[in-house]
Amino acid sequence: MPHIIIDYSRGAAQRVVIDELTRAVHRRVRDGGLVKPAIVRTFAREATFSCVGDEHADNHFIQIIVRMAPGRPAETKRELLKAVLDAAHNVAAPALEEGRLGLRADLYESDPDFAFQEIAFA
Repeated sequence: MPHIIIDYSRGAAQRVVIDELTRAVHRRVRDGGLVKPAIVRTFAREATFSCVGDEHADNHFIQIIVRMAPGRPAETKRELLKAVLDAAHNVAAPALEEGRLGLRADLYESDPDFAFQEIAFA
């Protein structure tokens, strides 16, 4: 862990290159020295249907959720989340400057008593 989930509103990909944003976030976390590089998993998914604010067709969002195992100090979690948001912002900057786009990042800790996994990565 961490797992990074990037949800975005339908149509946001017309304003932000989601593949580029996903790679930028993944690489920033993977190469940032705060977690083991081999355990970072990142994916993006478009919402089939979404409503944003006043429901204007030009309103879009990108929501990034970082889910990780507990045990890291608060400062490390803040640093990781800031790195995620900075990486995403760098890609989304032109669309953010145009307006009608929200970008947010949140971090959640997974409860190890309720998370089971098998890992076969080298």
